[in-house]
Amino acid sequence: MLSIEDLSVHYGPVHALRGVSLSAESGRITAVLGANGAGKTTLLRTISGLVPSTSGRIVLDGQDITRVPAEAKPGLGLSQVPEGRGVITELSIEENLKLGGLSRADKSKPADLDRIYDMFPVLGERRDSAALVLSGGERQMLVVGRALMATPKVLVLDEPSLGLAPRIVTQIFSTLRRLAVDEGLAVLLVEQNARSALSIADHGVVLNLGKVVAQDDAQVLAADSNLRHAYLGF
Repeated sequence: MLSIEDLSVHYGPVHALRGVSLSAESGRITAVLGANGAGKTTLLRTISGLVPSTSGRIVLDGQDITRVPAEAKPGLGLSQVPEGRGVITELSIEENLKLGGLSRADKSKPADLDRIYDMFPVLGERRDSAALVLSGGERQMLVVGRALMATPKVLVLDEPSLGLAPRIVTQIFSTLRRLAVDEGLAVLLVEQNARSALSIADHGVVLNLGKVVAQDDAQVLAADSNLRHAYLGF
C-alpha cells in the first residue's frame, strides 16, 4: 500500500500542495481528480521523487520513501507512467519493454514479456518494430507495459487518457481494472477525465488549489452533483 501523509510542497512562495493525505491500497484503484492547477501532477512528481516535499511523508508498505531518489523507487515497487507517452523511438517495442524490467522490485521474478503482449496484442504483433511507428494510443500501451515490466506493487499514472480516442481509453482503463482486481495491484490514477476515472475507480480524491476538498467511494463522488459541477466538470 502507498500512503501519503500530510504532504506539502512549495515552489518558492507558491504553496502547491497543502497537507494532502490519501492512500492507494492493494487490489483497488484510487482516482485523484481536479481541474488544471489543482495540484495533481505536483502530487505525482513528489511521489516519484522529482519534486521535494516541504513536509509530510510518503510511505510504501511501511517504508518511508519520502527522500528516496527517483531512480531507486522502481526497485522498491513503485512504477510511474508519466504524462506524455514518452518512449525511446529509436528502440524497438520489445527493447522499450525490456528497459522497464531492469528495475524489477522482485529480482527473483523474471520480467514477463508474454504477459504484456497478452494485455496489449498490438505490441506483440509489432514487437520488432521501432517505437517511432506507433500511434498515440499504442505508445500509451507501451509505456503502461514498460511500467508493468518492473513488477510493481503500486502503479501510478498521470493523465493516461489525455488525447486518446475513447476506444483506446476504454481498453487501457479496462486493463487497469483487471490488474487491480485479478492481480492485486494498487493503482493511483491521476485524471482530468473524472467521469471515466470514477467509472473504474474504487475510491476518489478531489484536489482543488493543492488541498483535498473531498474523498469518498467513487460511486458516492460520481453521484454528488454539487461536487461534480464545482470541481469535476461533468
